[in-house]
Amino acid sequence: MNAKYKIWSLCLIVVVGLTVFSACEDENLNSDADIIMSFTVTGRSGKLFNSSIDGDNITLKVSPYIDAEMELDSAFSHFYLSRGATVSPDPVIAQDFSKDGGVTYTVTSEDKKHTRTYNVKWGISDKLPYGEGFSYAEIGAKKSFVELGYPGQVNDFGLPAIQYGDLQMYHAYCGNYIVLLSLAYVAESTSSPLAVKVVDKDKLNDAGTLNLGSISIARLKMITSDYKGHCVGAVVNGAETELFYWTTPTAAPVSVGKIGVNLAPAADLSNNFQVAGDITDDAWVTALAPRDKQGTHYRVKVSGGRLASEYSTIRTGYSSDDCAGFQMISPMDASDEPAYVVGDTEGTANAANSIHCYINNFGGSTISVMPPLWQNTLQAWWVGTGFSTARTGGRSPVVSALDINGKTYIAVTSGTAWWHSAAVLNDDLATLAHQNLNLAFSINRGWSFGSWIDWYWNEDATEAYLAVWFGRLGLYTYKMTCYE
Repeated sequence: MNAKYKIWSLCLIVVVGLTVFSACEDENLNSDADIIMSFTVTGRSGKLFNSSIDGDNITLKVSPYIDAEMELDSAFSHFYLSRGATVSPDPVIAQDFSKDGGVTYTVTSEDKKHTRTYNVKWGISDKLPYGEGFSYAEIGAKKSFVELGYPGQVNDFGLPAIQYGDLQMYHAYCGNYIVLLSLAYVAESTSSPLAVKVVDKDKLNDAGTLNLGSISIARLKMITSDYKGHCVGAVVNGAETELFYWTTPTAAPVSVGKIGVNLAPAADLSNNFQVAGDITDDAWVTALAPRDKQGTHYRVKVSGGRLASEYSTIRTGYSSDDCAGFQMISPMDASDEPAYVVGDTEGTANAANSIHCYINNFGGSTISVMPPLWQNTLQAWWVGTGFSTARTGGRSPVVSALDINGKTYIAVTSGTAWWHSAAVLNDDLATLAHQNLNLAFSINRGWSFGSWIDWYWNEDATEAYLAVWFGRLGLYTYKMTCYE
């Protein structure tokens, strides 16, 4: 064999070998061109949006209470591709997912022989299934006490106390309205139009007054709402308390019965009560008893819309006559033997770490404790577990439990001498339920009468409504929705 032939043969072998190798390599390249597993988008505010994938169509799930155009006009996508595949446009480049027609992604397989096109649009998200609580908290209307129509000026402490916001306020939802009961104006004049006011729950605009029927305003000591948004009032006549409810502010009050005990025994503002469940059906009513070393509270059952003729007492195990002299409990649900959350002040009034919160079982034994240092999980304004008020009977910490879409949450108020604060927590007492429910407002709070909380769950609308009265400031509202 001559030299030329040898060289030609070797070249042929190399070419054939490379061709075979290339063919084998092509066989090992992936031919899939898919978006797999998940497709999510991070909006302008950092909120993460999930999606559903149906063939070549991807639908981002956006709550109806979120401005989709604002969130999605410059958002980043996150997804997985088939092995070796590439995609255009590049996911590191922000896209306008809010525009008509959405965004189109083209996936090219690793072997470059196949492509697949996906169209990404947004749509209304699905409601969370029962038991998963709420997913989003929308900040609602807020008004100072002056904007609500009460005379005075915020932070003008040269005025009489009633005019710088010490209104001794209780408030309660009543269907689509909020009832405001100011014990300060009741004391000034039982005929004062400022003693009881009604505002709509969405805008907080004046909406008339409350139909008291034959109830004496001087004997209406407290109001709150039940889980369904009925306004419930405690009317005290000597050593007897009668409970009434309203379905709307203009409806006649309905009595659920009388109990032979004064459910508002304190001479200061520490009187408090809660209604867990449906006052027209089955519920628990709890209220502070005369303050003592054991932390005694009244507990009475409502069955079939009627108040039991007998009440029982429950002891928290924490003194209710120490510190600022405030303590309250709230049942965790309306079951036969619910656990309950305890809000208590301990140690020195108006001092750091004087506010405490616990969960006790039905028998009164503590099973959970609020962490002592909250700066790790909440904003730095929350100093330890907060300060009580300096004023005896000042309402802090107010605690209230509510079942929202099958999950129990706890609202608790606190603050420092110069800050009001409140938060809605998961039932571990240690984690925030939503970033929009971590509240703090600057005010001279230490010598105020504290706060009041009311909320209810609208099962038909799959929404919960929260209203917080911050003494010396005004009313702040929030809505919790159950969409993904």
